[in-house]
Amino acid sequence: MLTSVDTVELDGGRQATYAVFGSGEPLLYFAGGPGFPAMLNLLDAELLQDRFAVYLIDPHGSGGSTPPSDLSAYDHIGHAGFYDEVRRRLGLARVSVGGVSFGADVALTYASLYGGVVDRCIAVSARAVGEDIQSDDAADEFERNLSRHAGAPWYPEARVVMDEWTDRVLATDDPAVVDEMMRVAFPLYLAEPDRPDVRAGLARIEPYVTTDLAASKAWESGLYQTIDLRPLLPDIACPTLVVCGELDFICGPTQARSVARGVRNSELAIIPGCGHVPSLEAPAAFSQAVSDWLATAR
Repeated sequence: MLTSVDTVELDGGRQATYAVFGSGEPLLYFAGGPGFPAMLNLLDAELLQDRFAVYLIDPHGSGGSTPPSDLSAYDHIGHAGFYDEVRRRLGLARVSVGGVSFGADVALTYASLYGGVVDRCIAVSARAVGEDIQSDDAADEFERNLSRHAGAPWYPEARVVMDEWTDRVLATDDPAVVDEMMRVAFPLYLAEPDRPDVRAGLARIEPYVTTDLAASKAWESGLYQTIDLRPLLPDIACPTLVVCGELDFICGPTQARSVARGVRNSELAIIPGCGHVPSLEAPAAFSQAVSDWLATAR
């Protein structure tokens, strides 16, 4: 249940907006993108709220949160610093962290850089390295899991959008263009996008697929392509759960194994028949993986 919607004031007249689900120990749960509002993680929050007070904090530049003054702060390190400032202003002494996709990268970064305040980390659909430095195995996985949709009527348009993503983002000054690109391409991220329960879940989160264009442009100008989490992972000391979908084309098992190998106290859960969004496509399996891990995480 959503228990709070509020604004916290930050230094320099800035602010951050956030919502809280549940009432247990605090879990800061980060959105993907970058550039999407925190409520895109609504389904995750609902699944985790029985165990945690899940803080969905709008990233800087999204929702009601003030954009960063420096575009380089749209990277994983800049996001982690922003979220830690919010944590301190909220008076949260210790937290767990988590997130989905880029939000998972931010959670891992946060656990590495601010480990003294982190109890646990849940990284869902994380990506260890960016496009420019990914392995041949990751590239093969990318193409294989994209092409499995080739017979779907929506595939040709979605594939063109995906293949032209960077050029189209950099060419537009209208965030609605990127919102529509994501609407068209989103089925590629899912294992079974036409399944009725998946369509129903998509309808719930679709209102939150809104783009911070500055974040998207910064990301596609080079922040995404060269990201490399591997130097940060050995400094993560807290118990860490790495979750991925077996059929995720962009953050699948190859990427997840690379993350899990780098974190000394990690557990890897690969969800069969699932794409990029386990809370949407396999909520029972996702909840069970988290529950089992929490029972033993030390």
